[in-house]
Amino acid sequence: MNIESKWLEDFLALAEQRNFSHAAEQRNVTQPAFSRRIRALENAVGAELVDRTKTPIALTPSGKLFRVSARTLINQMVDGIGQLSDLSKLGGNIVRVAAAHSLATSLVPNIQPLLSHGKHNPLLSVEAIDVDQATEELHEGSCDLLLAFDDERLRLPPYQSLRIGEAELLPVCACDNKGEPLFQFDSKQTTPWLAYSPSSYMGRQVEAVRDQVNLQAVFSSSMTDILKILVLKGQGVAWLPDYAIKDELARGEVALVGEPYLRLPIAYYAYRYQARLHPAGEQVWNTLCQLVAD
Repeated sequence: MNIESKWLEDFLALAEQRNFSHAAEQRNVTQPAFSRRIRALENAVGAELVDRTKTPIALTPSGKLFRVSARTLINQMVDGIGQLSDLSKLGGNIVRVAAAHSLATSLVPNIQPLLSHGKHNPLLSVEAIDVDQATEELHEGSCDLLLAFDDERLRLPPYQSLRIGEAELLPVCACDNKGEPLFQFDSKQTTPWLAYSPSSYMGRQVEAVRDQVNLQAVFSSSMTDILKILVLKGQGVAWLPDYAIKDELARGEVALVGEPYLRLPIAYYAYRYQARLHPAGEQVWNTLCQLVAD
Protein backbone atom coordinates (compact mmCIF):
# COMPACT_ATOMS: atom_id res chain seq x y z
CA MET A 1 0.00 0.00 0.00
CA ASN A 2 1.45 3.36 -1.06
CA ILE A 3 -0.10 6.27 0.83
CA GLU A 4 1.44 9.72 0.87
CA SER A 5 1.31 11.72 4.07
CA LYS A 6 -0.04 14.75 2.20
CA TRP A 7 -3.06 12.67 1.22
CA LEU A 8 -3.78 12.05 4.89
CA GLU A 9 -3.51 15.78 5.62
CA ASP A 10 -5.77 16.49 2.64
CA PHE A 11 -8.36 14.06 3.95
CA LEU A 12 -8.28 15.54 7.47
CA ALA A 13 -8.73 19.02 5.99
CA LEU A 14 -11.69 17.80 3.94
CA ALA A 15 -13.24 16.05 6.93
CA GLU A 16 -13.07 19.35 8.82
CA GLN A 17 -14.19 21.70 6.03
CA ARG A 18 -16.83 19.41 4.43
CA ASN A 19 -16.21 21.28 1.18
CA PHE A 20 -13.69 20.45 -1.56
CA SER A 21 -13.05 24.09 -2.52
CA HIS A 22 -12.48 25.26 1.05
CA ALA A 23 -10.30 22.27 1.87
CA ALA A 24 -8.23 22.76 -1.31
CA GLU A 25 -7.72 26.41 -0.39
CA GLN A 26 -6.62 25.41 3.11
CA ARG A 27 -4.12 22.96 1.63
CA ASN A 28 -2.96 25.57 -0.92
CA VAL A 29 -3.65 23.44 -4.00
CA THR A 30 -6.13 23.71 -6.85
CA GLN A 31 -9.45 21.97 -6.41
CA PRO A 32 -8.88 19.50 -9.32
CA ALA A 33 -5.50 18.49 -7.88
CA PHE A 34 -7.00 18.19 -4.41
CA SER A 35 -9.88 16.01 -5.70
CA ARG A 36 -7.38 13.73 -7.49
CA ARG A 37 -5.39 13.29 -4.27
CA ILE A 38 -8.51 12.36 -2.30
CA ARG A 39 -9.46 9.86 -5.00
CA ALA A 40 -5.92 8.45 -4.95
CA LEU A 41 -6.21 7.96 -1.18
CA GLU A 42 -9.54 6.15 -1.60
CA ASN A 43 -8.00 3.89 -4.24
CA ALA A 44 -5.06 3.15 -1.95
CA VAL A 45 -7.22 2.13 1.02
CA GLY A 46 -9.76 0.36 -1.17
CA ALA A 47 -12.85 2.18 0.12
CA GLU A 48 -14.89 5.28 -0.53
CA LEU A 49 -14.19 7.73 2.27
CA VAL A 50 -16.36 10.63 1.13
CA ASP A 51 -20.04 10.74 0.18
CA ARG A 52 -19.98 13.27 -2.65
CA THR A 53 -23.76 13.15 -3.19
CA LYS A 54 -24.43 15.21 -0.07
CA THR A 55 -24.10 18.95 0.43
CA PRO A 56 -22.05 19.64 2.42
CA ILE A 57 -20.14 16.47 1.71
CA ALA A 58 -20.16 13.81 4.42
CA LEU A 59 -17.83 11.03 5.44
CA THR A 60 -18.90 7.48 4.73
CA PRO A 61 -18.80 4.97 7.62
CA SER A 62 -15.37 3.93 6.32
CA GLY A 63 -14.34 7.57 6.17
CA LYS A 64 -15.33 8.19 9.79
CA LEU A 65 -13.27 5.22 10.93
CA PHE A 66 -10.33 6.16 8.72
CA ARG A 67 -10.36 9.73 10.07
CA VAL A 68 -9.17 8.38 13.43
CA SER A 69 -6.49 6.28 11.74
CA ALA A 70 -5.31 9.21 9.60
CA ARG A 71 -4.98 11.51 12.59
CA THR A 72 -3.12 8.78 14.50
CA LEU A 73 -0.68 8.22 11.61
CA ILE A 74 0.02 11.94 11.30
CA ASN A 75 0.58 12.20 15.06
CA GLN A 76 2.94 9.23 14.99
CA MET A 77 4.96 10.80 12.20
CA VAL A 78 5.17 14.12 14.05
CA ASP A 79 6.18 12.28 17.21
CA GLY A 80 8.85 10.24 15.42
CA ILE A 81 10.33 13.24 13.62
CA GLY A 82 10.30 15.19 16.87
CA GLN A 83 12.31 12.47 18.60
CA LEU A 84 14.86 12.27 15.78
CA SER A 85 15.41 16.02 15.66
CA ASP A 86 15.08 16.58 19.42
CA LEU A 87 12.12 18.84 18.82
CA SER A 88 9.07 19.27 21.03
CA LYS A 89 6.71 16.32 20.85
CA LEU A 90 3.76 18.45 21.93
CA GLY A 91 1.83 18.13 18.67
CA GLY A 92 2.13 14.35 18.58
CA ASN A 93 1.07 14.00 22.21
CA ILE A 94 -2.22 15.86 21.97
CA VAL A 95 -5.16 13.60 22.86
CA ARG A 96 -8.46 15.08 21.75
CA VAL A 97 -11.25 14.38 24.23
CA ALA A 98 -14.90 15.29 23.77
CA ALA A 99 -16.78 15.21 27.05
CA ALA A 100 -20.21 15.92 28.43
CA HIS A 101 -20.09 19.18 30.39
CA SER A 102 -20.54 17.65 33.83
CA LEU A 103 -18.04 14.85 33.18
CA ALA A 104 -15.46 17.30 31.86
CA THR A 105 -15.49 19.26 35.10
CA SER A 106 -15.84 16.28 37.46
CA LEU A 107 -13.89 13.44 35.84
CA VAL A 108 -11.09 15.01 33.80
CA PRO A 109 -9.39 16.68 36.81
CA ASN A 110 -9.10 13.21 38.38
CA ILE A 111 -7.47 11.78 35.25
CA GLN A 112 -4.93 14.53 34.61
CA PRO A 113 -2.66 13.86 37.66
CA LEU A 114 -2.35 10.19 36.67
CA LEU A 115 -0.92 10.92 33.22
CA SER A 116 2.50 12.02 34.45
CA HIS A 117 3.45 8.43 35.26
CA GLY A 118 3.69 7.29 31.63
CA LYS A 119 6.41 7.93 29.07
CA HIS A 120 4.40 9.69 26.35
CA ASN A 121 3.40 12.81 28.32
CA PRO A 122 -0.14 13.10 26.92
CA LEU A 123 -1.57 16.57 26.55
CA LEU A 124 -5.34 16.43 27.00
CA SER A 125 -7.25 18.77 24.73
CA VAL A 126 -10.75 18.66 26.21
CA GLU A 127 -13.84 20.06 24.55
CA ALA A 128 -16.76 20.22 26.97
CA ILE A 129 -19.96 20.19 24.93
CA ASP A 130 -23.51 18.92 24.95
CA VAL A 131 -23.71 15.13 25.38
CA ASP A 132 -25.34 14.48 22.03
CA GLN A 133 -22.91 16.78 20.25
CA ALA A 134 -20.01 15.05 21.99
CA THR A 135 -21.32 11.69 20.77
CA GLU A 136 -21.46 13.08 17.23
CA GLU A 137 -17.79 14.14 17.60
CA LEU A 138 -16.86 10.48 18.05
CA HIS A 139 -19.16 9.34 15.24
CA GLU A 140 -17.39 11.76 12.91
CA GLY A 141 -13.92 10.80 14.11
CA SER A 142 -13.30 14.34 15.37
CA CYS A 143 -11.92 13.18 18.72
CA ASP A 144 -9.76 10.37 20.05
CA LEU A 145 -11.85 9.67 23.15
CA LEU A 146 -15.37 10.45 24.27
CA LEU A 147 -16.51 10.75 27.89
CA ALA A 148 -20.28 10.46 27.96
CA PHE A 149 -23.21 8.50 29.30
CA ASP A 150 -24.64 5.13 28.37
CA ASP A 151 -25.23 4.78 24.64
CA GLU A 152 -26.01 1.32 23.28
CA ARG A 153 -24.79 2.27 19.79
CA LEU A 154 -21.34 3.09 21.12
CA ARG A 155 -20.99 -0.22 22.96
CA LEU A 156 -20.97 -2.08 19.63
CA PRO A 157 -18.29 -2.35 16.90
CA PRO A 158 -16.58 -0.38 15.44
CA TYR A 159 -16.43 1.29 18.88
CA GLN A 160 -14.83 0.21 22.13
CA SER A 161 -16.29 1.21 25.49
CA LEU A 162 -15.20 1.30 29.10
CA ARG A 163 -17.72 1.66 31.91
CA ILE A 164 -16.13 4.19 34.24
CA GLY A 165 -18.77 4.52 36.92
CA GLU A 166 -22.36 4.92 38.01
CA ALA A 167 -24.17 7.95 39.37
CA GLU A 168 -27.64 9.24 40.18
CA LEU A 169 -29.57 12.23 38.96
CA LEU A 170 -30.90 13.70 42.20
CA PRO A 171 -33.81 16.16 42.49
CA VAL A 172 -32.40 18.94 44.69
CA CYS A 173 -33.00 22.54 45.70
CA ALA A 174 -31.30 25.12 47.90
CA CYS A 175 -31.86 25.26 51.66
CA ASP A 176 -33.13 28.12 53.80
CA ASN A 177 -31.21 29.51 56.79
CA LYS A 178 -32.58 26.68 58.93
CA GLY A 179 -31.24 24.01 56.59
CA GLU A 180 -34.68 23.11 55.23
CA PRO A 181 -35.32 22.74 51.48
CA LEU A 182 -36.84 25.82 49.88
CA PHE A 183 -39.20 23.74 47.75
CA GLN A 184 -41.20 20.55 48.00
CA PHE A 185 -43.17 18.65 45.39
CA ASP A 186 -46.85 19.40 45.86
CA SER A 187 -49.65 17.87 43.82
CA LYS A 188 -51.76 21.02 44.22
CA GLN A 189 -49.09 23.64 43.55
CA THR A 190 -46.45 23.70 40.84
CA THR A 191 -42.79 23.61 41.78
CA PRO A 192 -40.37 25.86 39.84
CA TRP A 193 -38.26 23.57 37.70
CA LEU A 194 -34.79 24.24 36.36
CA ALA A 195 -34.95 21.87 33.42
CA TYR A 196 -32.47 20.28 31.11
CA SER A 197 -33.09 20.91 27.43
CA PRO A 198 -35.69 18.31 26.36
CA SER A 199 -33.46 17.00 23.56
CA SER A 200 -30.43 16.51 25.82
CA TYR A 201 -29.43 13.19 27.41
CA MET A 202 -30.22 14.42 30.94
CA GLY A 203 -33.49 15.88 29.74
CA ARG A 204 -34.55 12.53 28.33
CA GLN A 205 -33.76 10.81 31.63
CA VAL A 206 -35.82 13.26 33.69
CA GLU A 207 -38.69 12.95 31.22
CA ALA A 208 -39.25 9.40 32.57
CA VAL A 209 -40.61 10.85 35.85
CA ARG A 210 -41.82 14.20 34.53
CA ASP A 211 -45.51 13.33 34.78
CA GLN A 212 -45.19 12.08 38.38
CA VAL A 213 -44.52 15.51 39.87
CA ASN A 214 -46.20 18.89 39.43
CA LEU A 215 -43.51 21.01 37.77
CA GLN A 216 -43.43 24.38 36.06
CA ALA A 217 -40.34 24.96 33.95
CA VAL A 218 -38.76 28.36 34.68
CA PHE A 219 -35.41 27.83 32.95
CA SER A 220 -33.84 25.36 30.53
CA SER A 221 -30.25 24.50 29.64
CA SER A 222 -28.18 21.49 28.61
CA MET A 223 -25.40 22.53 31.01
CA THR A 224 -25.33 21.05 34.49
CA ASP A 225 -23.11 23.83 35.84
CA ILE A 226 -25.65 26.54 34.95
CA LEU A 227 -28.52 24.64 36.52
CA LYS A 228 -26.42 24.05 39.65
CA ILE A 229 -25.73 27.79 40.01
CA LEU A 230 -29.42 28.59 39.72
CA VAL A 231 -30.28 25.89 42.26
CA LEU A 232 -27.84 27.45 44.73
CA LYS A 233 -29.46 30.84 44.09
CA GLY A 234 -32.80 29.37 45.17
CA GLN A 235 -34.44 29.58 41.77
CA GLY A 236 -36.02 26.12 41.76
CA VAL A 237 -35.57 22.36 41.71
CA ALA A 238 -33.23 20.56 39.31
CA TRP A 239 -32.09 16.99 38.73
CA LEU A 240 -28.31 17.12 39.11
CA PRO A 241 -25.75 14.27 39.00
CA ASP A 242 -24.58 13.32 42.49
CA TYR A 243 -20.91 13.78 41.65
CA ALA A 244 -21.58 17.43 40.74
CA ILE A 245 -23.17 18.33 44.09
CA LYS A 246 -21.31 16.08 46.52
CA ASP A 247 -19.73 18.97 48.43
CA GLU A 248 -22.90 21.07 48.44
CA LEU A 249 -24.91 18.19 49.90
CA ALA A 250 -22.28 17.63 52.59
CA ARG A 251 -22.31 21.32 53.55
CA GLY A 252 -26.10 21.42 53.65
CA GLU A 253 -26.32 23.98 50.86
CA VAL A 254 -28.73 21.79 48.88
CA ALA A 255 -31.22 19.13 49.92
CA LEU A 256 -32.92 16.21 48.26
CA VAL A 257 -36.54 16.73 47.25
CA GLY A 258 -39.22 14.08 46.78
CA GLU A 259 -39.38 10.32 47.12
CA PRO A 260 -36.48 7.92 46.39
CA TYR A 261 -38.08 6.69 43.16
CA LEU A 262 -37.42 10.14 41.67
CA ARG A 263 -33.66 9.53 41.88
CA LEU A 264 -32.52 8.35 38.47
CA PRO A 265 -29.56 5.96 37.95
CA ILE A 266 -27.12 6.80 35.16
CA ALA A 267 -23.83 5.24 34.02
CA TYR A 268 -20.94 6.98 32.32
CA TYR A 269 -18.41 5.57 29.90
CA ALA A 270 -15.28 6.27 27.92
CA TYR A 271 -15.64 5.46 24.22
CA ARG A 272 -13.25 5.22 21.29
CA TYR A 273 -12.98 3.66 17.86
CA GLN A 274 -11.41 0.19 17.87
CA ALA A 275 -8.64 1.48 15.58
CA ARG A 276 -5.37 1.86 17.47
CA LEU A 277 -4.67 5.38 18.72
CA HIS A 278 -1.29 7.10 18.71
CA PRO A 279 0.91 6.24 21.76
CA ALA A 280 -0.26 9.16 23.90
CA GLY A 281 -3.89 8.29 23.17
CA GLU A 282 -3.32 4.66 24.11
CA GLN A 283 -1.68 5.81 27.36
CA VAL A 284 -4.76 7.85 28.29
CA TRP A 285 -7.04 4.89 27.49
CA ASN A 286 -4.86 2.55 29.58
CA THR A 287 -4.93 5.08 32.43
CA LEU A 288 -8.73 5.04 32.33
CA CYS A 289 -8.69 1.22 32.38
CA GLN A 290 -6.40 1.28 35.40
CA LEU A 291 -8.62 3.86 37.10
CA VAL A 292 -11.60 1.52 36.71
CA ALA A 293 -9.61 -1.53 37.86
CA ASP A 294 -8.53 0.25 41.05
